[in-house]
Amino acid sequence: MAGRADGFLKISLGLAFLVAAGSAGYHYAVYIPTRDAQLDSERRLEKAHAEFARKSSQAAYETCVAQVDENYNATWASTCKSLAERTRSLFRAACGAAESCEKIFPALDTGPNCSLPTAVASSINSELNRGKDRCLQESEAGLQ
Repeated sequence: MAGRADGFLKISLGLAFLVAAGSAGYHYAVYIPTRDAQLDSERRLEKAHAEFARKSSQAAYETCVAQVDENYNATWASTCKSLAERTRSLFRAACGAAESCEKIFPALDTGPNCSLPTAVASSINSELNRGKDRCLQESEAGLQ
């Protein structure tokens, strides 16, 4: 009977060794490479999401700055026009239709790039800077 028990024990130990070796082999040959591939895939996906968010934030910032610039240019142009018209009407009221008045007080530039008084130009420029700062703050807040 001892011989049968020894044989059974040897077979049991052999099977246990095969199961342990198979498990270890599966772990190193199948499970770990699969897990690593999945982690790499997740890292690439996270990186792509981060890049997309960065590009979206950059695009939103550029759109915001373009809108601020457009508003700045429109404000400057409309201020030029209204200042020239106001000045012209004041001169007409003072001089009438006299041609000599036109020579004394030449017409102001009504174009969008006219020269504005310092106080008015400073105010418009300050609004431009505040708008660009707001765009930057919104962009930074979107990245956090």
